[in-house]
Amino acid sequence: MLTVRGTSSARLRCWLLLGSAMLGSPALAQGVSPVPDAASAPAEDIVVTGSRIARKDLTSSSPLVAIAPSALKTNASVTLDDTLTRLPQVTPSYGSGSNDTSTGGTTTVALRGLGAQRTLVLLNGRRLTAGTYTGAVDLNMIPTALIESIEVITGGASAAYGSDAIAGVINFRLKKNFEGVQLDGQTGITSRGDGFTSSLSLTAGGNFAEDRGNAVLSVDYAKRRGVSNRSRAFSRISRPSGALPFGVYVPSALNLPAAGAVDGVFAGYGVAPGSVGPNSNLSFNANGSLFAPTSGINYDGSGQDIVRLGNGVFYNSTGVSGLTIPLERFGLFGRAEYEVADDINVYAEGGYQHFTSSLVFGPGFNTLTVPTTNPFIPDDLRTVLASRPNPNASFSVLRRYADVGQRTADFTTNSYRLLAGVTGRIEAIDGTFDVFASRGEQTVDRRDHNGVNLTTLNALINAADGGASQCAGGYDPFALNGGAACATLLRSTTIRNTKFKQNYVEANVQGRLFSWWAGDVRFALGADRRSDSYDFQPDTGVRTGQILGIEGVGVPAVNGSVTVKEVFGELLVPILRDLPLVKAFDVTLGYRYSDYDLSGGVDAYRIEGDWRVIDALRIRGGFSRAVRAPNVSELFTPQSPLTPIIGAPGAPGQGDPCDVRSAYRTGANAAQVRALCLAQGVPGQIIDSYTFNNTQLVDGGITGGNPKLKPESANTYTIGAVLTPRLPSSILSNLSLSVDYYSIDLKKAIGAIPGAAIVQQCYNLGGANSGYATDNVYCSAIGRSDQTGQINRLESFNVNLGRIKTSGIDVSLGGTIRLGDDAGAIDLSGTVNWTEKYAVTNFPGARPMDLAGSIGSSAGSNAGTPAAFPEWRAQANLTYRNGPFQVGVQYRYIDKMIDVSAIGIPNSTAIGTPAYHYVDLNTQLKIDERLTFRLGVTNLTDKQPPVYTSFYQSNTYPGVYDVLGRSFYAGATVKF
Repeated sequence: MLTVRGTSSARLRCWLLLGSAMLGSPALAQGVSPVPDAASAPAEDIVVTGSRIARKDLTSSSPLVAIAPSALKTNASVTLDDTLTRLPQVTPSYGSGSNDTSTGGTTTVALRGLGAQRTLVLLNGRRLTAGTYTGAVDLNMIPTALIESIEVITGGASAAYGSDAIAGVINFRLKKNFEGVQLDGQTGITSRGDGFTSSLSLTAGGNFAEDRGNAVLSVDYAKRRGVSNRSRAFSRISRPSGALPFGVYVPSALNLPAAGAVDGVFAGYGVAPGSVGPNSNLSFNANGSLFAPTSGINYDGSGQDIVRLGNGVFYNSTGVSGLTIPLERFGLFGRAEYEVADDINVYAEGGYQHFTSSLVFGPGFNTLTVPTTNPFIPDDLRTVLASRPNPNASFSVLRRYADVGQRTADFTTNSYRLLAGVTGRIEAIDGTFDVFASRGEQTVDRRDHNGVNLTTLNALINAADGGASQCAGGYDPFALNGGAACATLLRSTTIRNTKFKQNYVEANVQGRLFSWWAGDVRFALGADRRSDSYDFQPDTGVRTGQILGIEGVGVPAVNGSVTVKEVFGELLVPILRDLPLVKAFDVTLGYRYSDYDLSGGVDAYRIEGDWRVIDALRIRGGFSRAVRAPNVSELFTPQSPLTPIIGAPGAPGQGDPCDVRSAYRTGANAAQVRALCLAQGVPGQIIDSYTFNNTQLVDGGITGGNPKLKPESANTYTIGAVLTPRLPSSILSNLSLSVDYYSIDLKKAIGAIPGAAIVQQCYNLGGANSGYATDNVYCSAIGRSDQTGQINRLESFNVNLGRIKTSGIDVSLGGTIRLGDDAGAIDLSGTVNWTEKYAVTNFPGARPMDLAGSIGSSAGSNAGTPAAFPEWRAQANLTYRNGPFQVGVQYRYIDKMIDVSAIGIPNSTAIGTPAYHYVDLNTQLKIDERLTFRLGVTNLTDKQPPVYTSFYQSNTYPGVYDVLGRSFYAGATVKF
């Protein structure tokens, strides 16, 4: 028996959402529906996504949703993810507009919250080349103008398609036998006059050779302008950092200045003795006087992009960054097919995509080692330094290089795919064959600007003249502007090139094996060979690690490849027919064996049942074993440094646990935390006054691939029912209701545990280290400086982690109300998803953490999954149509979520997110058979995104929530 967790209000919300689903459509305007039933099947055989066997109807044993191309024209977006993520079964990845270097403008989506790398994307049922470092397909490769439909199947499908289909499959079907010319254009803008988008496509096709052949060519262009964090109130201040542009002196615990010297200097500013301790960080006003950034004592308010939070002085490190990033894309796709003989066709297709995007970040920062001979040391700081036990020792200065400028990363991506094959019918078995080969490549050129050349910087800092002999005026590391001439000398650009390649060959055949009392026993057999390669080529600046402020420097060139040979088969067996309460009962069996050259052989299999009780009622269910082999990026990405985000100092479950302001140091286990901090390397002299004033580590983070990874596997169970009553009334027609329960158990999940999670688990968040042992698996990944106590090593490599278990229920409803002669009709449909559980176990034997109903920058990221898991999601649509006119209303619901850092912490003060409701409008007017206009409004109520504690970016989660606000769009389609 299924039980819904929660109070009566939760049950009431369920019924309310189901009721709202009856008033709307699964994804925007016209265009999303469960797969139709057999009664509306086409005459010819078709292959439904999830199976290799052609059949006479559109029924599927697995939950499957079809999206019509009209749904792609009901928002202002120029990327496919904004349409797909409106389905409750689809969860956002980073989002194509995310200001994140891991995306670079790429577009990916994920099913069931299991990560884009576990969702297989197909084009006409065939694989595409990976386009991201996670191994996921970049949806920018899809020719949107030619999309006939999008089929989304949830659940394991590795037996049919191979690796990666753990969460499900998204199959883009393209139009066939296109004839004529079609021009489509659209433009959009937000109510604030920014976020401009535009798209234009031209498609032309026709038959040739007395209709034995058809050829089509489509060209498309799209552009999106970026929007700055400063343009929205919720994102103007984001991730405040203690790395200030005027530098911060960080005293060494083993060489602290005398308290009297510090008191004496601050007494000259009128500050009472003891207000600033000898272990306090010190920064510099414009006049060279000192101030304490943690408390703000004696700060004169100078500097740009400085914010005050409480008494502290911080740099607004991401206020200058992008809320959404610009994107410009050009695409070309062509396809031709020719009947060379009766029932034998040859075909070829090719596609090319070119797009550019740019990311913007705050200036880079690092910790300098400065000699006492530097001529720019302010007098008051020199007095403090002279009071140390070793007055001539070098000292540390944490500096942000605002004078060098904001960092930018420009991405240029080029991809192509060529495919050719031969297909035909085999009348003897009432079947078909298909043999094809494809080659694909995606190249990403990344150029990072305004990095700081460390070799030059150290030469300037250590020069007796402060670098005056190298650049005019020298370089002052204690001033907001260290020197324009020297900043030009320091400024550097790095280049890296990443290339993904795929060679793929497949042969398959399907048809009738034999017939018996219940019908035809049908089969599918096939074999394939696939080779995926990865090639990373950085320039000297990236390889040597001598460029500061650039992500992923200090890494070598690397390349590698994975080859797999596979055989697969499928059997459709009709068991019973035309019995009482058994109109039909079929069983489908599937098996695939994959032999990987690096990780060995793996098996994938499935068994599914389809029981048609009566014409109007089907019950379906099944079990599948799905696999995913490690992709080339996970295996071969070189080890590289990173600056992990660990959260705001002092926030519950956030920041450095050894910080005296943290909840760890003030909670019930404060003594154990203190002892662990000492054991890890925090000096005893500062253990009771230690603070870390940053939301992310300055350096020491390390990540990278692992060639020893093993395949991950998942067991998926589904059971559901489809109701398609044929009502006697002509008013309500095409009524359909489907309810499906799913359970996915993923083992040996491949991923890298985020830095924040490593730190939290080491210090026993959720009971991960109850003994506060230094040799705990998480603590072993952490190292600290014996001088400052700060974390200077945090390892986060790809490993086979523990387990992810998720389960829930999908409900879809649809129908049409006919209003009578000349009054038009109303299309109604909707989809609701309830996530019962999303439990993550990082390592075998560790305590699972149920993330259902939570949101946070590290939620589930240990397995590369998205970071938002609302218990309830729904979307619905109501469309009125009458002749050439139609108008639609779309509704989307996202349930409230707690912050991930609050899990396992009673009375946590971490801020979560409330429930969200979005309403969109669209309208369409068909002037004649050639010309159609459309316009609409998204986020009609201008709902602003929530701000929560463990935010992903810009204080919120772009992709889950709309960050631009109310937007308008208008478009037209012309056919010739």
